[in-house]
Amino acid sequence: MLNDLRMDLRYALRTMRQTPVFTVAAVLVLTLGIGVTTALFSVVDAVLLRPLPFVEPERVVMLGSEQVRRSPSRYSLMTFDDIARESTQLRSLTAYSNDAFILTGSGDAQQLRGTVVAGDFFGAFGVQPLLGRVFTPEERNSAVVVLSYGQWQAMGGGTDVLGRTLTLSGQPYTVVGVMPPSFQVPQPTIAVWLPFDSQVGAATSQARTERGYRAFIVTGRLAPGATRESATQEMAALASTVLREDPDLHLDVVGYAEQLTRDVRPALWVLLGAVALVLLLAAANVAHLQLARAAARQRELGIRVALGAGRGRLVRQLLTESVLLALMGGVGGVLLALWCTDLLLALGAGNLPRGGDVAVQGRVLLFSLAVTVLTGVGVGLAPALQRTRLNPGTVLGRGATEASRGRAHAALVVAEVALALLLITGAGLMLKSFWRLHQVDPGLDPEGVFVALLSLPQDRYQEPERSAAFHRDLMARLSARPEVAAAGLAQSLPGGFDIRRSGYWKEGTPEVPNPPDALVNVSTPGFLETLRVPLLAGRRLTEADKAGTSRVMVVSEHFAREAFPGEDPLGRRVSLGGNDAQGNPLWRTVVGVVGDVPYAGVEAGHEPTVYLPMDQEPKEGGQLAVRAAPGLSPRALEAVVREELRAVDPTAALARPSTLEDRLSSDLDRPRFRTVLLGAFGVLALVLAAVGIYGVMSYAVAQRSHEMGVRMALGARRADVLRLVVGQALRRVGLGLGLGLAGALAVHRVMEGLLYGVGTLDLSVLSGVALLLLGTAWLASWLPARRAAGVDPASVLRRG
Repeated sequence: MLNDLRMDLRYALRTMRQTPVFTVAAVLVLTLGIGVTTALFSVVDAVLLRPLPFVEPERVVMLGSEQVRRSPSRYSLMTFDDIARESTQLRSLTAYSNDAFILTGSGDAQQLRGTVVAGDFFGAFGVQPLLGRVFTPEERNSAVVVLSYGQWQAMGGGTDVLGRTLTLSGQPYTVVGVMPPSFQVPQPTIAVWLPFDSQVGAATSQARTERGYRAFIVTGRLAPGATRESATQEMAALASTVLREDPDLHLDVVGYAEQLTRDVRPALWVLLGAVALVLLLAAANVAHLQLARAAARQRELGIRVALGAGRGRLVRQLLTESVLLALMGGVGGVLLALWCTDLLLALGAGNLPRGGDVAVQGRVLLFSLAVTVLTGVGVGLAPALQRTRLNPGTVLGRGATEASRGRAHAALVVAEVALALLLITGAGLMLKSFWRLHQVDPGLDPEGVFVALLSLPQDRYQEPERSAAFHRDLMARLSARPEVAAAGLAQSLPGGFDIRRSGYWKEGTPEVPNPPDALVNVSTPGFLETLRVPLLAGRRLTEADKAGTSRVMVVSEHFAREAFPGEDPLGRRVSLGGNDAQGNPLWRTVVGVVGDVPYAGVEAGHEPTVYLPMDQEPKEGGQLAVRAAPGLSPRALEAVVREELRAVDPTAALARPSTLEDRLSSDLDRPRFRTVLLGAFGVLALVLAAVGIYGVMSYAVAQRSHEMGVRMALGARRADVLRLVVGQALRRVGLGLGLGLAGALAVHRVMEGLLYGVGTLDLSVLSGVALLLLGTAWLASWLPARRAAGVDPASVLRRG
């Protein structure tokens, strides 16, 4: 058996050397198909298939909604305490929220992204520290901190970090542990984890005392013997009591890994399906080459059959050649995948959940090997079975074999066109959707605006009056600078995905169990002016809207239309929850209406939004926005802002400096990523389909040159020959277009949820793609037809 295999390999290599053009062409096409498929699978494997680095990751769950949302549901700490006390199906429950901390004591103040936790945070995920230990639920009031691997490296990476004191937002914390690099919960940018109740003023904070302060993600682990279904049933039973003051929340139980990737999973599966179509097109082209090569080997195979070679022996020989060819393409594909993976990361794959783990290794290489072998068998099996008929007369004959080969070529052309139409249609829909996203009015003018995240030390700004005074002082100093046209501070910026929501109801209407909700942005006077959000009615927030004065709010046009249809919203009062000292609702008066701004992202669209004065809703920092004076680059404002910040309070920290244009552009990273990839796959599909049609028609013309010569000798005109060849190709293409359109109708729902402002059955895209393929097919068949029409009948007839 081994000797036969060695003989087959030697013979296959000798045959490939004798046909170098065929070999190089086939290997290059397979390299392209296998390479892009392997590269994209490396992304799918890292993001969707690879188990999370936790103990029993399938048992880690989150509370939230079964609906697909870009961010998980958030709860108040009071609701979390109720759930943790009542639940028996979940254990190691934890609530956590991201925050910004100011690290001082070693040079300039530095901002760190951190996570404050309540409950058994590290027990929920079951990950052991790299160094030291983690804090426990019993240490909820202890000033201890655990470092991320990245922060530990930034601090020198030594073991002496344990026991070191870090001053975070003015409070000393003792380092007790360092987590491994694989632990990136809830985000890769997190530098520290610390107990929520260890912070100064935590016991009297809004987070601890207000049930409506929903800022925490709740995660836990299924108890022994519990299932997702039993935990969901328990949460449904608890909802009537636990959520009696939070009726607009959900208590569904969802898998942690599922929630982590639920908004990118459909896009990645669509992209993997698209690249599989590219691989099928590449395989079809190689199959064309294999069938065309049969003409040169027909006599050889016929002689071997006549001499007694069994069909199985010949099939094995031909499959060995095909698989060897695919293996050569597979090696090239892996090398191409290494480059393509870096390209995918540059295009935005690194911004996907767990995108930092994307690499060509392990299971990706096994996948590539499996794809290579299947492709080799697939492109070689049909030609091998066709060429190895046991009847020597049939094999050595010409007509029957040529007719059979012609039918196989025709079937491949039809399949290629159908696959190409599916893929190019998807690319066209995504391109049109992305164009529509770009046309969305952001409701502001982002040009020339510098933005950054501002943090204040909590120990120095516990009193709302101090933080309000800081904001007024900083805004006044910035506004006085000649480089600055306007400045403002707010809790959120467009495209930041960190804006909070709140249920609301109008004065004069009863409180309902599930009130509508709105985005809430707490801001200083000047913020809306800095973004140039248009004023539609009333006024914007002013310096007069201070603590102790009548509570006011500015609302977006969407909010006014939804809350007060057909009415004048100015002067009307709305409650966002909470009561005053006498137990009456906290009413806020609408004093202005401004344009809509997509704070939750362009894809989410415009949502009802309210703006509250920061003096009446004090915050320790937020998102800073500064508009540059005419002719000045917004990047130049960073030095100005840092200078004024040091003058007001050197312990305040600035982080993530950028421009508003860049921030809004990053909002389109994910749709841009899938649009670029699907567009590239669409171009590949068009090229491969054109090459396949051209190759088939060139082969057909070469095989029928004698026939064409006879036709022209008998009086056929050049136009007749052109019409014959092109018509034959277009009939096959037409059938392929029909099958492709039927396939598009059958699978159109696959892309639902990935498109913005475009239907999955957009007629303009479908008709445009069909015309594009038809035109490409006409050109690819016209070139060989022109060659056929130019033959000299006399020379053809002389050759016989």
